[in-house]
Amino acid sequence: MPAGLRSTEPLWEHLPEIASALRAAPEILLFLDFDGTLAPIVEDPSAASMPATTRQALAQLASDPRFSLAIISGRALADLRLRVDLENLIYAGNHGLEISGNGVEFIEPTAAEHLKALGELSRRLRARLHDIPGVEVENKILSASVHFRRAPAGRLPEIRQIVNDAVLFDGNPFRVTEGRKVLEIRPRVDWNKGMAVRWILQASAHPNALPIYIGDDSTDEDAFLALPQGITVSVGQARETSAQYFLERQELVPKFLLWLRTEPRP
Repeated sequence: MPAGLRSTEPLWEHLPEIASALRAAPEILLFLDFDGTLAPIVEDPSAASMPATTRQALAQLASDPRFSLAIISGRALADLRLRVDLENLIYAGNHGLEISGNGVEFIEPTAAEHLKALGELSRRLRARLHDIPGVEVENKILSASVHFRRAPAGRLPEIRQIVNDAVLFDGNPFRVTEGRKVLEIRPRVDWNKGMAVRWILQASAHPNALPIYIGDDSTDEDAFLALPQGITVSVGQARETSAQYFLERQELVPKFLLWLRTEPRP
């Protein structure tokens, strides 16, 4: 088994031990990814939204004084706020490059220096990918995404090559990673979701809180690894993961959130 990966267990089979950990915790800091976790994956990323049951569960948890909530996503911060639209939450956009809410504010300084360069790169990529149907280049201010979920499968090698040719050259300030049907273009900075969750734990005045992290994508692996003493949950079981537990389907996330709210009382 590759370094960092573990034998991941079905979440529902371990609720008693999770409940015991929650009862022993003075407070709980719940981290949640958005796409594929709070919202189902859809063909058009601009159409993603949370189901009503998920919104209800989040609102209930946000009103519980034992819980603090942080939504951490690859989406831009403004976009994430608009889609979640709940108060008393911490929002972390662009994989944690920008964080805001509940008294904490952060923008990764090196990423902020490359706003103009990223805008120019996004424009070049739109021009070069224009003739490939189903490709969308999204400039998220601090990072960019090349969505290819709706593109012909046979064109994916060409899409990867065009993106790599535009981004990967000597002295370039960006790097490319791949997520679910998306190529992520991010600044070459030593920052990821794992570093973001550790920063939030400290900056939000909850350093002793029990962290719970629920995510579905490869970008969430850094957060799973950053929280060895927490409770980490991977949504879906089709990939290798460093999370302790897995939920088989995204539709089960609101069920678990409601369980967190109602079951494990001190």
